[in-house]
This record gives sequence, structure tokens and C-alpha cells, in this order.
Amino acid sequence: MKGGGKMIDFYYQLRQKMIDTMQLSLKQIRQVLGFGVQEFGDLIGLTRQSINNLESRKNQMSAIQYVAICAIIDNCTKDKPELLSVLSTILRSNEPEQESGVFETIENGSLLKKWFLCFPDDSKIIGFPQTESSVIEYTDFGNIADSYRVFLDQTVFFEDGFLNAIQPLISAMKNNGNKFIVPLKVIEAIQYQMMSADGEEVKNAQCGMNLLMGMQKEDLVEIRGEKSDVNIISTFVSVFAKFKCVNRLALITCSSKLANQVDSLNNDTIGGFNILILKYSKDDGIQKWKTEDMVYSERESFDSEEKISDTDLDVVFKGWGTID
Repeated sequence: MKGGGKMIDFYYQLRQKMIDTMQLSLKQIRQVLGFGVQEFGDLIGLTRQSINNLESRKNQMSAIQYVAICAIIDNCTKDKPELLSVLSTILRSNEPEQESGVFETIENGSLLKKWFLCFPDDSKIIGFPQTESSVIEYTDFGNIADSYRVFLDQTVFFEDGFLNAIQPLISAMKNNGNKFIVPLKVIEAIQYQMMSADGEEVKNAQCGMNLLMGMQKEDLVEIRGEKSDVNIISTFVSVFAKFKCVNRLALITCSSKLANQVDSLNNDTIGGFNILILKYSKDDGIQKWKTEDMVYSERESFDSEEKISDTDLDVVFKGWGTID
């Protein structure tokens, strides 16, 4: 995605300096914390070789790896705060001279808190607070397209008028080099509904598939998935939990069940950014979900574990390694 102005570019550059400095300091920090290469890799979820490649700078450290390392440091220094000054000295010594001062202070003893301070405030991106329910205004679409990775589920493709309602967002996505992310499980669900015995469901599924194919032809869609994806809800929840610490995420869905499950990530302890959860209605357009509306019947279900191999889509999809 392109930067959204000088302020956001500055924050991006600052975060990159933090990542680069952490990589230069990684071996020293690991040794000060008392971890061997294998043990440290196990904590982060990386192989011994991956840690060696990071320390030798054969591979570039990612934002997710940086956050994972900061979480380990925060956990270790919680019981041994005296290590903070040592780690701060190591980090400062590896900062480029012209960029010194990035790690001069560690906010409240937490590198994770310092990381999240290096993002623009939500109110500077969207024209309304995250806690306020509101219809999305035309000017907000540009800010969302610039700063968020936007996910779609299958329910929005079934809604009459959805394509017209998101035209301002589509234009903004094109201008910012951004694309909608559609999990492969969502495509399978649309295909599965096309085989329904209910004629109305088949008609909706066909319209949804045509809409998705049209967006794909305009290069507006990234299809992502992995063999380990179980169903739609678990895919969204696991992916959002993984990336909410390093990306601003938005979901457009007409399912109260999915909205409720994703919203629970905004109230847990894993930190990160609040996920922007939007819905579409023909009368109101695109708007934020209200918490009281995220109530669903036990009968509401759209998770199919059916594997559909025959498709009209030219499906080339990426995994969930990164969504940048």
C-alpha cells in the first residue's frame, strides 16, 4: 500500500528503523536473555536455521517477527526489569548514528507499547472513533483503502447493490494499490451454495460468483488460503489474531455470527489494533456493526468443509505468511 501522507510515511520509516536495529542487535539480545538458538526459535515459532539467518542478516526481519521478539523481551524483563537498561544500551549502540534516539526510552518498560505508539491514531485515519457506530462517509473510504487490509466474506457477495455501494472504496483501493482479501474458504462456500436444492440460494450464489469474478478481472482481489484452513470463521479468526499486531484490518460482512467472533478479538489480551468491522445494507450502505447487533441464531451457519475443485475462477492464491 502507498503511504497516506507525510505523517504516515514518517511512522512507517520509524517502524522500519526499529526492525532493522532489532535485527542488528538480535544475537546480543538473545544471549543476554539466556536463550540458545533453538530455544529462542521455538518461542517465536521459527526454526534454528531461520534464527541463524536473521542474526547473520541473510534474511530480512519481518514486522511479525519483530513483534514476537518484543513479546519475549517484555515477558523476560517483567520479572527482571534490571535487564531493560542493558537491552536499551545494546539497541542504542546498533542504531545508525544519524538515526540515534529511537530506543532512547522504552515506554513503561515495554517494547510492544513502543511499537504501537509508532502508528497514527485511529482518529487521524477515520473520521469517527472506533467505538462509535456510524455510516461510512465518502471521504472515509480513501483513508480505509490507504491504511487497512480489507477482507470480504461471501455474505456481502450475495447482497443486492453491494457492488454499487463499494464503488468509492474500489476507486480508493485502485488509487492506493490495495486489493480486497478473499479467503479461499469463502470461494468454496459460494461454490457449495451453487449446488443447493434451493433455487433462490443458487441464484444468489451465481450472482456472487459473477461479482467476484468481475472484481478478479479488475485485479481488485487477492485470494489467500492454506490447507490447514478448516472453515470460514476459524480462518478469519486465526488470520486476524495473527496479523492485528502489525496491520490495521477491516472486515465487511453481513453475518452477525462472523462479526461477533471477530469482534471478540478486539476485547482479548493479544493487543494490536482494533479490527474495523463493517456491514452492508441496501438502505444504509456501508456502516459499522453495533455490538448489540452482533447477536446470531444458532441456526446461522455458513461454514462448509466441502472441498470444491472445479471452478470458473482462475484461482491463484497465496498463503497466510504475510498480508503486506
